[in-house]
Amino acid sequence: MADFYSYLPLLQQVEGGFQKLSKDRGNYNSRGELAGTNYGISARWYESVLGRPPVEADMRAITKSQAQELFKKYFWNAQGGNLINNQAVANTIIDHEINAGNGVLIAQRILNRYFGFRLSEDDVIGPKTLAAVNSVDPAGFIEKYNEARAAHYRSLNSGFLNVWLNRLKKFAGAPEAGISMLAVVTVAVAGFLIYYQIKN
Repeated sequence: MADFYSYLPLLQQVEGGFQKLSKDRGNYNSRGELAGTNYGISARWYESVLGRPPVEADMRAITKSQAQELFKKYFWNAQGGNLINNQAVANTIIDHEINAGNGVLIAQRILNRYFGFRLSEDDVIGPKTLAAVNSVDPAGFIEKYNEARAAHYRSLNSGFLNVWLNRLKKFAGAPEAGISMLAVVTVAVAGFLIYYQIKN
């Protein structure tokens, strides 16, 4: 099973400390006040945890370890990351859930469009969606997922497009590395078998 703490180093590469960006709507609470983000926790989302609109002091008070526990509880575990077999697949889905809020929905669309499933596109990681995710080729799934993820970012017409596409690159390379290693091992085994047959 995929593990949150294997994903965490990637998350830490793309989420920094406190920021207060007036052009990023995630920095605003429901009252329209600019409260900021911290370690990837947005003011808009943190309101659901606090039960009230956070102010800047609330956002600044979030520690790195607190942010990690929030991500683990409300994103990784809640969205089934701990039940996905492949680490790279879990990383990809959960990271988009954290960054854009529709990670499972994109997974369902990819599974329906390219892998022949008929899942409800409800952005809920139920048993059928989870079984489908775990049944498909990880590299093929991630390739299509990242294409859809990039298209989603472009559709937003935001000034943060380059930032988001750079974030995506952290995940786009994962499956290819696995394939390359598999290819090396396969060729090596095949070469040994040919050599063995010639010698005998």
